[in-house]
Formats: sequence, C-alpha cells, structure tokens
Amino acid sequence: MSAELSWQQLPIDTPSTAAFMLNGAFTGERIGEFTVNLGRSLQPLPKRLFLDIRGLKQIDRAGIDTMAGLAGLFSEHESGFLAIIGAPPALRVKLGEGAPGSGFRFYDSFGQAAQKVMDGMLAALSGQFMVLPAKPSITEEMRTCWGGMRAGTAPHTQVLSLRRAFDKVSAPSFERHWNEEFSADTRNLILDVSELRTLVDEGTEWLRRISNAIRGRDGRLVLVNPQPKVRVMLEMLEMDRLFETALSVEEAESRLR
Repeated sequence: MSAELSWQQLPIDTPSTAAFMLNGAFTGERIGEFTVNLGRSLQPLPKRLFLDIRGLKQIDRAGIDTMAGLAGLFSEHESGFLAIIGAPPALRVKLGEGAPGSGFRFYDSFGQAAQKVMDGMLAALSGQFMVLPAKPSITEEMRTCWGGMRAGTAPHTQVLSLRRAFDKVSAPSFERHWNEEFSADTRNLILDVSELRTLVDEGTEWLRRISNAIRGRDGRLVLVNPQPKVRVMLEMLEMDRLFETALSVEEAESRLR
C-alpha cells in the first residue's frame, strides 16, 4: 500500500512567504485535500510558496501537474515563485519539463531559499533597480477573455471559449458578451478553457455566477481541459465541484447528447 500524504505549515520570517513540509505520496487521489487546505489557510495568497518535499516517497503525473499549476499561480506575482526544497535532480528535470518557464526555483534548504529572497529585497532597496522597465500597456486584446460562443450539438447547449486572462481587466468585456449571447433557452454550458492562462479576481466570481445560472436552469456545466494553473486555482477555492470535466469539447457534447 502506498504512503498517505501529510503536510505541516512551517513558521518562516521571510516576508510574503508561506512554507510547508510534505510527507508521503503526492499523488492524484491525495492532493485534492492539500490544495483545498492551501486555499483556506493562505488568504490572501502570499507572493512565494516554499515546499519541502524531502519527505515525499512518491509523486505521479497528477502531482507534477499540480506543482506546475502552483508554480504558474505564484509566478503571477511580481517577484513571486514556487520554491521546491530538496528535490532530487531527476525530479527537478521532470518538474521543469512539466512547466517550462513557470516560476519554479529549486533549493537544498529553507535557509538557502530565504536568503535568496532577502538578497533580492536588499538589492532592490540599495537602488540597483532604480530604473524599472515600463509596464506594458493594456491592449484591447488583453481586455477580453471572450473567445466566442456557439450553439452546441446537444439540445439546449452552448459552448463558450475563454482565452488569455479572466480577471478584473477582462471582466467588463466578458459581461457585455455574456449578456448579449447567453441564450434564454440554454440549460447546459460547455466551458472550453484550454486557452485560458489566468483565472483570478472577477474571473472566479463570474464562474460562480455562471454555475448558479446553469444550476438554476437544472442544467449541467462542463469544464474542458483547464491548464494546471487554472485547475489548481479552482481546487484551492473549492470551486472544482461546480463543474463536470472533459478532455475535449467533442467529449463534452457527446456526454450531453
């Protein structure tokens, strides 16, 4: 029988940082409770998360995907990242392959990771970064996450595609499209989020409202192929239970037919 998963939050003096020690098996059937615990205990989310995995005996593809999702989530913050403590070289490679450029940092100890954070803060305070790069302007494309809505092949079903970032910037555009295109006779909704990179702020609130609308029509809400970062965010907010899931729009439509 494989090991259970246990975790312990550790005290840490590094600003805007949380730290956990993991033990046992970081596998698909065990990590849901951990991500929910993160969401409940880390409100608001800090910029950085340290995970000491030296006590892990097993990690599977679902575990790697969840860590990739956490890495992407924490890298949303300026100077944010997920620090993995004590990962053997082979696992570092697998994690890097699972989430290229996502914000993973690898360290041998908490002290080493904390020192890197403090060094960065001291360097900023010393004036080494006085000239900051200009923030990119928000383009019209960035203001919308709406990828289109069409009638589904199943009766009383629509398919909605979301792209880029669903947040406070894109929410007003989403609301306009939603009010215009969500049909009065739709009972079931398929949400294709395969191209949605970020889900925060008003985006999560809109998904709750959509779920309530579909539930009020006694319908079904199917989420298609969320990226790891989006999936982990939904799990941390305990919103994953609002949806059925499917790997493709075709699978979702077939199920609803």
